Amino acid sequence: MKKVTIVLCMFLLMITSLTVFVSATEPDTQENTELIEKNDYVVDTVARVMETYGVKEVVTGTVTDKVQEVKIEIVEGDYIGEEFTTNYVLTYDIAGKIQAYELDVGDRVLVQLTEDDEGNVIATVQDVAREKYIILMFVVFLLSIVLVCGKQGVKAIVGLIATIIIIYCVFIQGVFEGKDAIIYSILATILTIGVTFVIIGGFNKKVLTATLGTLGGVLSAGVMALIFNNLAKMTGASEEAIQLTINIASINFEFRDLLFSGIVISALGACMDVGMSIASSLDEIKMKNPEITWKELLKSGMNIGRDTIGTMTNTLILAYVGSSVSLILLFMASDLSVIEILNKETIAEQIISALAGSMGVVYTVPITSFVYAVLNKDQVIYKKVSDNKLNGKRSLKI
Repeated sequence: MKKVTIVLCMFLLMITSLTVFVSATEPDTQENTELIEKNDYVVDTVARVMETYGVKEVVTGTVTDKVQEVKIEIVEGDYIGEEFTTNYVLTYDIAGKIQAYELDVGDRVLVQLTEDDEGNVIATVQDVAREKYIILMFVVFLLSIVLVCGKQGVKAIVGLIATIIIIYCVFIQGVFEGKDAIIYSILATILTIGVTFVIIGGFNKKVLTATLGTLGGVLSAGVMALIFNNLAKMTGASEEAIQLTINIASINFEFRDLLFSGIVISALGACMDVGMSIASSLDEIKMKNPEITWKELLKSGMNIGRDTIGTMTNTLILAYVGSSVSLILLFMASDLSVIEILNKETIAEQIISALAGSMGVVYTVPITSFVYAVLNKDQVIYKKVSDNKLNGKRSLKI
């Protein structure tokens, strides 16, 4: 037990030190750079809908838009309390096939205020303010975890929060400041795996096994992503990325590296799930049968993993398919053949990402099984709960 604890502590300390060192030594290529230069007379703020009026059609050249006239009150910023009557454009596309929801009284909206040289202020409703609904859903999600899982759910929440902090502070901030996306995605992955598993399971052989198995699976997914992204000559430039690069001239991200990073981080959750599931299952087997050999442990891990692979690969594939349903249907409506759809980079990117992530899950199984079998090849059980009770409490044998 002491050896496992020392190994894990040294592992986490080494990764943390490496992250700090890389952050301190790499130049900040985008320091003091504004990605979006705004006019001094333009202010973004939040308003509340006071009154709503009818929907009308506004013709601009050959384009006909549906707009809703609304009265709004500014609730944040320098113009707080001021009221404006303006139009909210409901039409998203030129053909008018995609329509936004009409606003209701009490809705919070994002507003852009433009002040001209004469002091006249024009308010334009940009979109619905949705952050409070997202926060509410997140709170319900956390409460659901605690309700179902109890104390273990609290650990899961702490692990989730730690994951969000690591991904944002290490990966997103690092890439935004000009750091290498591949290196920082791997660093964020290692830190996430180590910290999350330690929070959930503590320091023991099971956690060490799950950590190494998950890391091996995620890196396998990354290798597959690199190989097939290069073979397919993927650029990583989605339609959203192209549009943003047009609007923001100072953007200088390496989209091919970001494509790799996205695949690695997407595969992380599934690989962690499989790694911990197999490690926990083998740990239970070892506790129930201390005399089991390492070869039998390895065989049991592979048998457990085969059942897990079927559901987890489906999870990844279906997640990617679900995110691309609208796009696939639009391509089909354009009379494109299956081959033409597959050759679209947006679709090919989703397919490669799903397959690479699924292969990461597949490779997590043998790696986790082998690591646990090797770490427990002796016949000494490191922790066991006795079936006997002393004074109403279970006895522990260490």
